[in-house]
Amino acid sequence: MKKNTLLMNLILSLVLALLTGCAVSFSKKQWDLPPKADDEVSVMSFNVENLFDTVKTAGHNDETYLSVASKKKDAKLRSACVANNDSTYRQNECLSTDWDDHALEKKLENLSKVILDVDGKGPDNLMIMEIESDVVLKQLNQALAPAKYITEVIIDGPDKRGINLAFLSRFPLVGKPVLHPIPWKGKNENDQKWMESSRRILEVTVKAPNGDPITFLAAHFPSQANPTYWREQIANFAVELIKAKGPNAMVVFGGDLNISAEEESSAHIFRDILSKGGAVSHLVGCKDCPGSHNYRGGWSFLDAHVYSPALLADGTGSYQMLPQTIDVIRYNPLHLKKGKYPKRWDYDNYTGVADHFPLYVRLKQRSPAKTPVVDEAAKVDKKDAAKKKKAAPAKKK
Repeated sequence: MKKNTLLMNLILSLVLALLTGCAVSFSKKQWDLPPKADDEVSVMSFNVENLFDTVKTAGHNDETYLSVASKKKDAKLRSACVANNDSTYRQNECLSTDWDDHALEKKLENLSKVILDVDGKGPDNLMIMEIESDVVLKQLNQALAPAKYITEVIIDGPDKRGINLAFLSRFPLVGKPVLHPIPWKGKNENDQKWMESSRRILEVTVKAPNGDPITFLAAHFPSQANPTYWREQIANFAVELIKAKGPNAMVVFGGDLNISAEEESSAHIFRDILSKGGAVSHLVGCKDCPGSHNYRGGWSFLDAHVYSPALLADGTGSYQMLPQTIDVIRYNPLHLKKGKYPKRWDYDNYTGVADHFPLYVRLKQRSPAKTPVVDEAAKVDKKDAAKKKKAAPAKKK
């Protein structure tokens, strides 16, 4: 009888695991990676959820993220709350949300604790989703002072609310950042209109410690409120961007891709589209991760990375992505609800952080630089030397 009971319990456990998928694999209780080595580079993406500044920004429907006092004083702001929100719930949320300097300061404090908790001083490179402006990016960077980020990039995009992408890095910037427009093709005029105002892909290249360039493509795909074909189109474009860099380019693409577990099971965007650009984070690593986002008890990898072929074990890049270091950062109590879910920012109590967990990975140097970045100053010196040589009178024989 005991054997039968044990067998039944084992079967029930297996059935539960199959039914709940990776939701039962929340096995790691703390950060357990070894300290980052000197020859390793860390990367993290993080949807920081509605990180707005506290002032009205021209062209942004950002009235929700202003103080209640300012909205009470200004009838135009109250009217905008009604005009720019299509439901009574959102209109009331806009009118009642009190987003002032103190609230922003507290959210930045909580965010900085989560970010700096990674590797003791934050990741080397941070791709950020849902941030409004250069004003608040600068404030975030100040809150992250121990990280010593020297590269700070944000480009205002077409999102009507002012939801943008940003990038911070300890490494120097190479070239000029680009915000890539998506070649949307809507199935109707209304879709085309809204697609055009969707978020783009931010490209930033930095000089790695060994001198080689590494390119980061930060993305925030259209939400699940929009049709699947929108996310399929931007995923295909992302793959084109990765491939356009060439087979030897070290590229990390990623962010909040808004592809739910349910959508992936039917549309296979990760498996059939994004995998063409390289290795997808949760398909090659993160085996103990439940997901990065939880909706009504179900986990999804809304947040994901794609690592270009040059970064893989058989790749040609001077850095190699380490699959065993891919992790969903879910260990800081400030960011945990019921011990395992992302704890969103609470506007009344100034607690919580964001509704997504960050996604992390390390790249390990495996060779000296192969295509080292030439400093701009060095380029100028070479040009000047060439000009002087050309201008110098020929020596008489």
